[in-house]
Amino acid sequence: MEIVLYLFAIVFVLLLVGLLYTLIKDFKEIIRSLINMSKPQLFHPRTWVFTPIWLIGYVLDNFFGFEILDKYDEKSDGLERYPSTKKMELDFETGDKYIISKTSQDKLESYIKDYLDIFCNGNLAFENFQLINRNIIIMKCPKRITFFEFNLLTQHICYETKDSWGIFNSKKLSYYSYSDDKTVHNIIGRTNDGQKFSIYTLYNLDRDRFLNINQDLSVKNFNWTLINNSLKHLV
Repeated sequence: MEIVLYLFAIVFVLLLVGLLYTLIKDFKEIIRSLINMSKPQLFHPRTWVFTPIWLIGYVLDNFFGFEILDKYDEKSDGLERYPSTKKMELDFETGDKYIISKTSQDKLESYIKDYLDIFCNGNLAFENFQLINRNIIIMKCPKRITFFEFNLLTQHICYETKDSWGIFNSKKLSYYSYSDDKTVHNIIGRTNDGQKFSIYTLYNLDRDRFLNINQDLSVKNFNWTLINNSLKHLV
């Protein structure tokens, strides 16, 4: 009987440790979700009780730049493109393009091969993708990949592994991007000088190669050292 109680205690402690780890790891997202759920709605008086929680998020978001509040209605059908204040053109052909993913090398290679088989019709070859880091998987895309193909690939990889990004780097501009989880056809990201943008994948991206700038977008932060340290070894 004592052994059973001892094993039960061990299991309980392990579960508690796992819960604490999850809370610490995803603390910001948990708080963010709680605050957004507390947004008052005019015709639902029950939501007014939680208004103070939402107001705290509003202050943190608008005065301290915490990017907590969702800027767009989650009841959207997910097909709408985001508005923009200007369009930023980019020298896509001259820049380098990378895919970064917190997954295994085998899985990322499998995702890329699936993408090539389904979407590319032989325009790109897997042999032209170059693995440049194995700790966090970084794959350099072929120089000939088009703006449309790169964004579709980014979207595909993000669908398979959430912690994934498409990276563009040229002498004039660098940015990171990922598939927006609130809509179906938007890539969102941020340039190296802090400008937030979206890319609407239903556009003719082979013709319209630009970033739709919108500082109201809610964009996750990205640790540039993930790729900068790897690129130093290639110079």
